[in-house]
Amino acid sequence: MSERVITSEGGADQAAFRARPLWAHVTTLAVALLVPAILIIAMLAQRWVQAEQARMEERTATLNAHAVEQIDRFLSGQIAMLRALATSPALETGDFARFDRQARELVSPKGVAIVLHDRDGRQYVNTRLPWGTPLPRVVLADDRAVRATGAPAISDLLPGTAAGAPRIAVTVPVRQDGAAAHLLSIILPASLFGELLSASGVAAPYSGSIADRTGLIIGRSVATETAAGRPLPGFETVQRKTGQWSGRNLTGTPVFGTHHRSDLSGWVVAIGVEQAALQAPLVTSLMVLAPVILGLGVVALVAPVLVGRRILLAKALLSQAAADLSQGVRLQTPVTPIREVNEVGAVLAQTSAILHRQADALRKSNADLEERIAERTRALVEQEVVLRQKKALLDATLANMDQGVLLIDAEGIVQLCNERAVDLLGLPPAHRHSRPAFADLVAWQDARGEFGDARPESAPWLRLRGDLLSAPPVYERTRPNGTVLEVRTVRLAEGGAIRTFSDVTERKRRELAVLEANRVAEAARCQAEAASAAKTEFLATMSHEIRTPLNGVIGYADLLVREGDLPPAQRRSAERIQEAGQALLTVVSDILDFSKIEAGQIDLDPQPFAPAALADNAVSIVRTAADAKRLTVAVEADAGLVPRLVGDQNRLRQVLLNLLNNAIKFTPSGRVTLRLASTPLADGHHALRAAVADTGIGIPAERHAQLFQRFSQVDGSIQRRFGGTGLGLAISRRLIETMGGEIGVESRPGEGSTFWFSVVLAEATAAAAARERGAAPPLERPARVLLVEDSPINQDIARAILERRGHRVTVVADGAEAVSAVQAEPHDVVLMDVQMPGMDGVTATRHIRELETPVSRLPIVALTANVLPQQVAQFRAAGMDDHIGKPFRPDELLAMVERWSTARPGASPARPPADAA
Repeated sequence: MSERVITSEGGADQAAFRARPLWAHVTTLAVALLVPAILIIAMLAQRWVQAEQARMEERTATLNAHAVEQIDRFLSGQIAMLRALATSPALETGDFARFDRQARELVSPKGVAIVLHDRDGRQYVNTRLPWGTPLPRVVLADDRAVRATGAPAISDLLPGTAAGAPRIAVTVPVRQDGAAAHLLSIILPASLFGELLSASGVAAPYSGSIADRTGLIIGRSVATETAAGRPLPGFETVQRKTGQWSGRNLTGTPVFGTHHRSDLSGWVVAIGVEQAALQAPLVTSLMVLAPVILGLGVVALVAPVLVGRRILLAKALLSQAAADLSQGVRLQTPVTPIREVNEVGAVLAQTSAILHRQADALRKSNADLEERIAERTRALVEQEVVLRQKKALLDATLANMDQGVLLIDAEGIVQLCNERAVDLLGLPPAHRHSRPAFADLVAWQDARGEFGDARPESAPWLRLRGDLLSAPPVYERTRPNGTVLEVRTVRLAEGGAIRTFSDVTERKRRELAVLEANRVAEAARCQAEAASAAKTEFLATMSHEIRTPLNGVIGYADLLVREGDLPPAQRRSAERIQEAGQALLTVVSDILDFSKIEAGQIDLDPQPFAPAALADNAVSIVRTAADAKRLTVAVEADAGLVPRLVGDQNRLRQVLLNLLNNAIKFTPSGRVTLRLASTPLADGHHALRAAVADTGIGIPAERHAQLFQRFSQVDGSIQRRFGGTGLGLAISRRLIETMGGEIGVESRPGEGSTFWFSVVLAEATAAAAARERGAAPPLERPARVLLVEDSPINQDIARAILERRGHRVTVVADGAEAVSAVQAEPHDVVLMDVQMPGMDGVTATRHIRELETPVSRLPIVALTANVLPQQVAQFRAAGMDDHIGKPFRPDELLAMVERWSTARPGASPARPPADAA
């Protein structure tokens, strides 16, 4: 074999390898393919042999299990037969002759006998001998165990006598009166079990044996007569219920065997297969594989010779083509017997053609490149001219821009400084072109006093040591001449920075002006808040001072109305006083608490009411003013007007009074009409519409929009002629919108006006109307009420209302007396006024809360004309449990007292949370 060493060099790297002939590679490939094929075939054969052997071994185990099952089934049948015979009536009567006939009918196989004997071995029946023949006395080895346990017993192999072969005995007890009176046995020849093995499918190449519990063979599938009584080979290895064994059988033949121990008899059944049968698949596979392997070897030797010749021919043609390609000769596609070689030859031919085309293209490209270089040279000359122009433009821009610019490179040299920077910083003009170091420029400024008293430690923008550009990105400083400069620094990625300077003196002046304006506005806001606080204090004072006498008016009117002996005319007058006082209270509450209305915090009190009665009541209140101007005031109710609705009638009365008073005020002569109508809606609701029409002066259309704004009237002369504050319609609009309704006006100058509103209200049910008209429920237990009030009028009214209901009232005039009263005697609830001479109600409440339990937990309700939200919050903070404002309604006062006293038979209930009211 000739070998060549080929070395390739590439710079400092060298690689060497040995080249071998092509046929050697082909032979190696054939051998490489042949060896795995032979190995795979051998492995498949081995797997097949192993599978066949495993199948035969598995067959052996299956036969073993089946044989055990057949033998156990046979023995179970014999036991069942004996148990059936043991229950024969002939045994109960002692008729042994009859029992003998019955037993002989059941014994069919030859050599099988049924024996009936007692515990001493005396036989009564033996089917092997004729009836009447004297019977021997025989005691079996298992008789004692049968009598002791009462269970059937299967014996081991019983040796044969001179007259008989080896046998097996199966014994069961015959019970009479609960005891084993006799023993019944069936004697089976040992050869019968060899026949059972053969019948269960044990045949050549398999053989089987049955051994008793001592290891003696009972029966065998072949030659059972000679095998009975001989020891079972391999019996000493039997340890578990099942197992395997390899050795020689009784005939000396090598076998593979399995054994299985019977649960019923305790016998061992062994099934073996001859080793020759297990090795037969191996012999068969070898006889098949030998010719196959020989044929594959011949093919492996012949194939390389045939294939190598074709490959060497193709190789010679490729070598010639490669040589021609290296010399630049245009190639033709070579034709060989090998397709891959033809493909390589075609690629070489295409490569040759491509190389020739590329050579032509390269020559053309060289010419084009020379021409492009010339054109690029001309373009670069033109670009240089443009760059000069742009540089001139940039210089002009830097010279005339409003910002000063310094360009500092990574070495700290000022590469650019425009004229504006020279002017703003007060630099020498030479610095614009001298490119000084930035550190020298800062030192020159510092020497000229440019930075004043600033030092590097205190001024972040002044860094005379280390990094001179480490100032904040944006900061401001003031020059000695008063100019304020904004300095911005942008660090460059390659080092250095661009720093710009802007004159922000005018902007700073404007900012100071804005700050001054904000200061003035803040001062004005503080004054406005002080004025608002003064207004709130004024409202609180006026609310208390107006509500206190108004409580007397409404209270005494209510007492008069509740008296049952007033004449009708006086009762009607008292009711008018009561209704007018209630209307006045509503108006006063809204005017004094107008800020609450503006905040949308109006509290509504929906109750059943009659719309028609409400209209009559409102008209009766304003009738005196109408009569003074000789005006006719009438109510027109629609025929379909709903009788009763649920709504806040006090708020609705307030709106009606505002509209009626305006109509009377602006009507010189004629009439004022209040029209009521309702439209049924879904879910038991009705749209109530009220319209007040007059024949007054009318209102221009362009003034309609401002009528419902606060403090607004048609023009200034209206207030001078008719008076008023302009709040009535604004309050009415807020009230109607709070109820979810709408309000509007229709008017023309000289033709009168119609003010209307519409709200959706629920219809009052019969039960609600009955509750409204019904009397108060009976009082379960009178309450002990302590009334703390300094006004005699309010004392009389509150005492009269409470005592009429049945409560016991104790009256004191100031807070100190209240503290003493709660300690002197028990009370259920305290009604506490707030503004009183001496100790006020708030202080008295704090003192009571500091007393010992249970007095400290006594419910305290504020009864005061102070009703503003912040005042009520102060009362709760002081320890009061609830609040009721003056003037109060009798039912409201009674409900409050009974609420806080009902749950207190002897001690105060737990106080509700602060927001429970």
